[in-house]
Amino acid sequence: MRPFLETSFGPTELEIIEAVLNHWRNQHAVPKESPDADIAAAVMINLFREGYQTIPELRRAAAEHKALSELVP
Repeated sequence: MRPFLETSFGPTELEIIEAVLNHWRNQHAVPKESPDADIAAAVMINLFREGYQTIPELRRAAAEHKALSELVP
């Protein structure tokens, strides 16, 4: 559990998360100001902490995440 909580986010890590979040938002037509976008961002940060630390890995994990799939019709 320790590595999960000690994950640090520098510019590179934040760029990866932002790229995947923006792709997900655009794909599902979710506005940036939407509460669903906030939830998706939190999920993606947690997925990154779990070890999905490249854009392809994080996209794949986000596509398979149950909570994210339930946010969009």
